Amino acid sequence: MKRNATLLRKILMILILILFVICIIITCYQYFSPFHGSYAYIYQDGNLLHVIDLSQTDKPYEITVDYRGKESEGYNIIRVENGKIGIKDADCPDKTCVHMGMTSSKNYPITCLPHKLIIQIKGEDTSTSNQEVDAISQ
Repeated sequence: MKRNATLLRKILMILILILFVICIIITCYQYFSPFHGSYAYIYQDGNLLHVIDLSQTDKPYEITVDYRGKESEGYNIIRVENGKIGIKDADCPDKTCVHMGMTSSKNYPITCLPHKLIIQIKGEDTSTSNQEVDAISQ
């Protein structure tokens, strides 16, 4: 009886280890997936400002996005280079958006909350597609 319990524990530990390794492999694949065909969408206050094809970036360039709110004004300087995008400089108080760095990951958007700016990376250009509005979105 004791021998069966020990064998069962070993089998259970091996299964847990296999599941853990599979989870790590899936996470690494998603995080390090290539950026081919990726588009960066730059939103401010819910409005789409720019769509950038990251796979077609030949030379690095910068975009300045100005923010004019009711109580404050500011700017974000967005840098695009080698299939990556990030906020190079901003005049927000905490500069969390600048510290997020350059990214090509579809998993984590870059955000600047004080300036209501979001940079989201998607796999395809959906800005010109004809998307239907469902009952919830209306």
